[in-house]
Amino acid sequence: MNPSLLGVTGALMLIGILLQVWFSAPQRAGRQAAMQLPSVLLYAVAVSLLMFSIFPESYADGRALGFSIGGAAAFVLISITLSFQWLTRAGKRDALEAEVRQARQEVDRLRLRLTIVEAAQQPQRLHRTTRTVAPIRQDRRHRLGIVTGNIANVTGIDVWVNAENTRMEMARPTEPTISGTIRYRGGRRDAAGNLVDDLIYDELRTVALSTPVAPATVFTTSAGMLAGDNGVKRILHVASVDGSPGTGYRQVSDIGGCMRNVLAELDRLNAQGEQLRTVVMPLLGTGNGGGDLERTAQIMVEAALDYFRIHPTSRVRTVHLLAFTDLEERIIRLVLTDHRDISGLESG
Repeated sequence: MNPSLLGVTGALMLIGILLQVWFSAPQRAGRQAAMQLPSVLLYAVAVSLLMFSIFPESYADGRALGFSIGGAAAFVLISITLSFQWLTRAGKRDALEAEVRQARQEVDRLRLRLTIVEAAQQPQRLHRTTRTVAPIRQDRRHRLGIVTGNIANVTGIDVWVNAENTRMEMARPTEPTISGTIRYRGGRRDAAGNLVDDLIYDELRTVALSTPVAPATVFTTSAGMLAGDNGVKRILHVASVDGSPGTGYRQVSDIGGCMRNVLAELDRLNAQGEQLRTVVMPLLGTGNGGGDLERTAQIMVEAALDYFRIHPTSRVRTVHLLAFTDLEERIIRLVLTDHRDISGLESG
């Protein structure tokens, strides 16, 4: 018995086992056959070496591809042949698992669709603030995500986006809208809660000197009192709703441009030395603007992914979409899970 040969055999077997354990992780399910090929080949060589270590005088011969093969080569060939037969069976199992996984995903999508139909009858406000992140395939630098609940309760996100009209007229502080909430929470208030210094509103009036502005135009202001209360560094106001006397408000046609311009403005500010890594924005133009929720979510998700593809070094790390109601949350979740470039949803 050759100790050196036995040592090599043991090392090959150990490497094969470690590789097989790593390949068998749940996140690699459905690809076991292809990924375990190195382990199979290591096992085949190890078995052949073991046979010749224990039985050094053993001999085997056969023919393959028109050539005569004998000795250790024949043992290797036999082991590899048996290994590939096992690999073929594993491939069939992988295909079956892939079909089952696809069927389960389709069932989950149909269930989510059903809950959307139910929620659409009477959307309920979400009072609990939660975060879900959606990693992007082949992009470890950036992520999308969902934030639920009232934006007034959101903390630790660098930038809030205000879905504003083309006249940059913020809502009254008492209105239950994103614009009204930002205006009230960002202003200085007295002990009774009365707004005494309209900080963000006044600043916006100084930067948006000429209105109306073009759809998708973005203006940047400070966060006012939101900086201390919620950890917000900047407020971006994007013209996502077009309003005119007598006709009211309507969603602008270029919602994708709104998303791209917001991200471009953040990168401009980052290039000047600011540290703006996370942003949260509502489904633009779906409130008073009356935009379709699902279509808006699809456009915003696609625009964000396009921006990150074109700007792979963007310093913006995570784009959160705000879901104020259960209907919005389920629609955003469906749009993200259905997208080919999203690898899944994880708790934030």
